[in-house]
Amino acid sequence: MQKGFAQPLLIVLGLIVLVTVGVYFYQNSKVNVPLQTPKLAISKQPKFISYENTNFGFGFEYPNGLNAKEDSEEEFNKRGNGDFRKNFKGYVGYEPGKFLGAVAVLDKSDSFDASPFTIWIFDNTANLTVDAWFDKYWYYPYLWGVFDYTSKSHVTPDSEATVSGQLAKYKVVDYQPGRPKFVYLAKDQKMYLFRIIGETGDKILSTFKFLK
Repeated sequence: MQKGFAQPLLIVLGLIVLVTVGVYFYQNSKVNVPLQTPKLAISKQPKFISYENTNFGFGFEYPNGLNAKEDSEEEFNKRGNGDFRKNFKGYVGYEPGKFLGAVAVLDKSDSFDASPFTIWIFDNTANLTVDAWFDKYWYYPYLWGVFDYTSKSHVTPDSEATVSGQLAKYKVVDYQPGRPKFVYLAKDQKMYLFRIIGETGDKILSTFKFLK
């Protein structure tokens, strides 16, 4: 081999070796970046659901998983297999307050008897106070007809509370299932009767507000 031809050949071979080594190290020095799996946005369910009754101008919040349902005196009678308004009049001698509407918060059992929060609205055009209303109607339709003073004093609303900025009076009736707390509130010629059972009922009551 001629001396002048050998030198360029060696240079070419050297370059090939350098390029090969360089490519090898470059490929092996790459940082493998894992593919990013797109995350699906999971919408969180609200802990509380808002309920508003525009007919009577109030609203409240109740836990997710429960259900707010409007009720009526007729449906109450069907569940109790009787006519409680007629029974009241036959026993006491006069009718209870005029029924306007009712709302109950139910769990999955749909049991009105076990409802943690129930509200009944009555007409109170005479503007009776809570004490005067209770003296005539007790806690109709849930409890009524207790005439003797000793028994009646055990269920008389004698504790005060504030509901949506309004003064209310209440009593816990220990001997009824669930130890319900009956709360009376008089406002704008209406009487509101709340039946509260358990901690859940108290939490719902704490969110109750008049919209006007």
